[in-house]
Amino acid sequence: MNKTIVLARISKAYDVLNKVSIDAKLVNLKIGEHALANEHLEFCSKGDLILLDRGYPSFDLFKNILAKDCHFCARVAISTWNVAKELVESGKKEIIAEIKPGKNLKRKYMNQNVVVEPIKCRFVCVTLSSGEKEVLITSLLDNEQYKHTVFKKLYQLRWDIEESYKKDKHRLQLENFSGKTIIAIYQDFYANILIGNITSILSSSLEDQIDRKTNKTKYKYQINITTSLAKVKETLAMLFTKSNIIKILDKLIQLFLSNLLPIRPNRSFERNKQKKRRYHRTYLPL
Repeated sequence: MNKTIVLARISKAYDVLNKVSIDAKLVNLKIGEHALANEHLEFCSKGDLILLDRGYPSFDLFKNILAKDCHFCARVAISTWNVAKELVESGKKEIIAEIKPGKNLKRKYMNQNVVVEPIKCRFVCVTLSSGEKEVLITSLLDNEQYKHTVFKKLYQLRWDIEESYKKDKHRLQLENFSGKTIIAIYQDFYANILIGNITSILSSSLEDQIDRKTNKTKYKYQINITTSLAKVKETLAMLFTKSNIIKILDKLIQLFLSNLLPIRPNRSFERNKQKKRRYHRTYLPL
């Protein structure tokens, strides 16, 4: 008996400072990451800085980002980018170089009668705590305004989107759909995105209250994200059906403040490269 396995791709444009999904898409796996990244650009504004993982850097995407009056900062694979490899081998901290479209992209532009100029980029080499070197490519060319020292911390902010995907998959159990129809799957997907955004928005202004509540403790504290997501999930329908929404929101915030967890700094764990179970009990479901 033939069986068809349905696979999908999720892509998000994510505000790493406010921890909010700006745009989220659930599409056929055949649609590539670059095509989705270009679609996300519709929701970016002039002056935004877009952080990208090493699978995304391309002339075409960078051109489209700059056309939106935005900037980019992305990690490049040292093994496949000659400029990055030369930078690491030279021992220098950074270099300015132009990038040009490859042969296939040139042919595409010619067929579309599109004339493009090389893009001047800044390649920045950063050293991780492990001693490993990474190379970032960015359109932030001014080394006085954007000093070399800011890029390591800047790129670390991109990790928040990985935490967002982990939250979607494990805590919100994104793949545990309530139905089998296409519309049911889409409803579950966007409902989970909404739950995550509401939780982030409500908790974004609580830092001062948390500090006052825990000012005599050893560690700084943050909300318990699993509990907070669960409370928002429980009350989500009431936000659209009850008249006294302010009262509901106040109650949610008090529940957030009553469930806090300590932030233990400088914790790191060696990556386990063995095959992992699909759901790990460390990430508690709601």
